[in-house]
Amino acid sequence: MQWIIIVSSFIFGLYQLRYRLLNVITQVPGLRKILVRASMNIPWLRQRLLSNIFQQE
Repeated sequence: MQWIIIVSSFIFGLYQLRYRLLNVITQVPGLRKILVRASMNIPWLRQRLLSNIFQQE
């Protein structure tokens, strides 16, 4: 029971700091490269990003 409280408070803390963590990750070139590669391996995310980039107007 106690580990559930610890894990849930940890997840809640990460959720509150998500934008700060993302800013820290994107400031480091190596981590940014890994983040972009990982996100491009997710098919629905890749399709959504590429369709917005190459949109016909």
